[in-house]
Amino acid sequence: MAQAEELKEEVFLEKLRQLPSERKQEVLDFLEFLDLREKTKGWLEFDEWAMNLAKEKGFSHLTEEDVAQIVCDFRSGR
Repeated sequence: MAQAEELKEEVFLEKLRQLPSERKQEVLDFLEFLDLREKTKGWLEFDEWAMNLAKEKGFSHLTEEDVAQIVCDFRSGR
């Protein structure tokens, strides 16, 4: 399986090498877009999980500032 993946990467790299510079930049831009989209998806899933947890625990009324203050107080031992 790893060998097949390496072959796909080599084909991809060969095609990339054949592109003119401006097209290479477009490919890079697209790859960065895909990476950001994956990261954003993860953030959204985490945000949804956190909101559901807050509702379950009964503290969904707290603001971000409230939470930051609670964490600060906890870390300083108050």
